[in-house]
Amino acid sequence: MSVTVSDLLDESALGLRALTRHCRTGDRSISWVSTTELPDPLPFLRGGELVLSTGMLERKDAEWHRLAHRLAELPVAALCFGTGLVHRSVPHAVVEAAEEAGLALVSSPVEVPFVQISHWVAERIFAERYDAVRAAVTLQDELVRELTSGHGFRGLLRRLHRQLGAGALAVVDPAGLVLSRFPASSAWPDATQGRLVDEAGTAVPVSVADVPVAWLCTRRPAEQRELLSFATSILGLEVARHQAVLTGRRELLGQLLEDVVHRTVSEGEARRRLSSYGISTEAHHAVVVARIVGDPDRLRTLPWTLRPLLEREGDRLPTALIDDTVTVLVPEGADAEASAHMVARHLAMVDRHVHVGVSEARRGVPGLRTGYFEARQGAQAGPGVHRASPLSITGLLMGNLELPLHDLGRAVLAPLLRYDEEHHAELTATLRTYLAHDCAPAATAEALTLHRNSLRYRLRLVEQLTGRDLGRLANRMELWLALSALEAGGEGGAGAVSGP
Repeated sequence: MSVTVSDLLDESALGLRALTRHCRTGDRSISWVSTTELPDPLPFLRGGELVLSTGMLERKDAEWHRLAHRLAELPVAALCFGTGLVHRSVPHAVVEAAEEAGLALVSSPVEVPFVQISHWVAERIFAERYDAVRAAVTLQDELVRELTSGHGFRGLLRRLHRQLGAGALAVVDPAGLVLSRFPASSAWPDATQGRLVDEAGTAVPVSVADVPVAWLCTRRPAEQRELLSFATSILGLEVARHQAVLTGRRELLGQLLEDVVHRTVSEGEARRRLSSYGISTEAHHAVVVARIVGDPDRLRTLPWTLRPLLEREGDRLPTALIDDTVTVLVPEGADAEASAHMVARHLAMVDRHVHVGVSEARRGVPGLRTGYFEARQGAQAGPGVHRASPLSITGLLMGNLELPLHDLGRAVLAPLLRYDEEHHAELTATLRTYLAHDCAPAATAEALTLHRNSLRYRLRLVEQLTGRDLGRLANRMELWLALSALEAGGEGGAGAVSGP
């Protein structure tokens, strides 16, 4: 409760007397005390002050009238007129002007110096602010305890609900999905309508790494915005803390999967270590690989699976982080396609154009290896979810990160690529089309809308630049693999190579 003019008048030790009927009406809260004898004190006042003056400056009745109206319009809390030094009593013109302007006017006796009034007001203002700060710190401590003592987000929402008086509360993800609410039976706007809260409600972002990952929403307007801001700050810290723990688990599983995929551990050791993560190699597993474009650190810092964090759970399916990819093992009985779409939705926070591949379900450690490369091959098809085709030997080679196939492919085709760039030619595209049409000149010429003589000229030029005879199967295979390697690295251009 603030210090008011009524409180001032009720303090008998000050001996103040109300001179207008406005002294005890309305909310006459005192923000501070200002002593002034200036001709125009208004530029130095902000509003809410108790203005102290002895009337030392002689003013005409019209000047008192104008000053009283300006003080009332600002408004100040009250004008305290000190008597006994300049004036034996408050001039009638001052009382009349204050009454007309609606200004609270009080008088103070000469026995009570202005400094005593100032000290009295300051002590109570600071005592009130200290009490408010102490209450805020106590409440903030209670919110932290609710969050960390096992009650989690629901406990924090319950405590906020009791304190704010702003109706139901909820934590809502950016898509409008309600992740946690209090009371549990409360209803929230349909997310499909694009609204987080009703027009009357309040929504404050919960941020991790400066990215809003959720919103703390109230049903009715919340006046204590500082308390809401504090709540969202500790929510963000708690989410980031759980995210760090979850990221650690995912990276450990990622290291194990890399060992399994690249055969750096024996099959028996792989089975033993996978079982420690609850992964049985006796069961069939489909593999989902999701690849993002951009900073892979976002996979580790942003909580793209927020609900498990709120519920203090781990990943519901074994999930691993490997470089810029997320790998999920989907056991038999679970829908791999639905899981892949779920992963894509989650990762939309990190990359709206995430590439996701889904493998067939296979059994055993070899099945996990094949499924991983198959899913990686599917993820290369572009944004969205793609069911991988059965893994080819070429696909397996292109998916093996340990082999410098892209660099080798570029080295083999460097003369063609350089010639095409310098002469605006299409030798690389011609070679790709020729191999894709089983090296049949008629079909190739028709596909390129090219005369056979022109095709023969281009193919001879390809042989001269690469130093390879296209009549030999081994050379065709090498050039085909080189083109495939470039395509896997995103440099292939249009037209897939399907065979030599």
